[in-house]
Amino acid sequence: AKDREEMVRKVIEPMACDGLRTICVAYRDFPAEAGEPNWDNENDILNELTCIAVVGIEDPVRPEVPEAISKCQRAGITVRMVTGDNINTARAIATKCGILLPGEDFMCLEGKEFNRLIRNDKGEVEQERLDKVWPKLRVLARSSPTDKHTLVKGIIDSTVGETRQVVAVTGDGTNDGPALKKADVGFAMVTSYKLSFTCRDFHLILCVLSQGIAGTDVAKEASDIILTDDNFTSIVKAVMWGRNVYDSISKFLQFQLTVNVVAVIVAFTGACITQVTACFSSPPAEK
Repeated sequence: AKDREEMVRKVIEPMACDGLRTICVAYRDFPAEAGEPNWDNENDILNELTCIAVVGIEDPVRPEVPEAISKCQRAGITVRMVTGDNINTARAIATKCGILLPGEDFMCLEGKEFNRLIRNDKGEVEQERLDKVWPKLRVLARSSPTDKHTLVKGIIDSTVGETRQVVAVTGDGTNDGPALKKADVGFAMVTSYKLSFTCRDFHLILCVLSQGIAGTDVAKEASDIILTDDNFTSIVKAVMWGRNVYDSISKFLQFQLTVNVVAVIVAFTGACITQVTACFSSPPAEK
């Protein structure tokens, strides 16, 4: 037990803090005279193992992701990460992406701590408690599908802002289906981490991303949009074009309303002054 704790402290935790996923390689000898063991009994097989090595595997951040997240933040969008990985690994990845910035007062929680903060003594989720957590939450590690769904639902039902938050979710597998369904918009793309966005202007929140090329059918069915290039920057482009369309419609309606209202007022005023309608005039009297 002491060797195990020392390995965790000196080997696994430093790797996790560098953003590496750790895998332990171990073996066990089975005497030939004892016969072939029951491979289906995992509890019996995974005992008395001898550790050979602990391997750190890096899931590198795409080069374009930090810049894309920076664009989101400049546009008033807050990015959140929801993952099942170790909290140290998730924190390291979030720092590399620019989700966590030095000097900012934000929260990184594990699923157990998250549930402890938002649930009462009866185990029920309280919206008032959740409203105190999610505005500062940036990284949710060791999360379950239920945690993702709870977070999405809690943000949608939140009354913290003046308007309702619009949630868009991203996910990479079957377990993300409930969160994808609950969200207002579901994005589908390949990713190892689930990201969420809160847009100050349009109250947009993306919480979980599902796979496009390698995504499961369940995630694709639950999603509203599938990104065929599996690129995070496509989400930024989607937000940009969405805002452009929204602004164009607003300007068009403003122009049309202004022109038509002015035309009606001028025609009405002219008719009142001349006492002649714009469409008809009285014919001259015959002698």
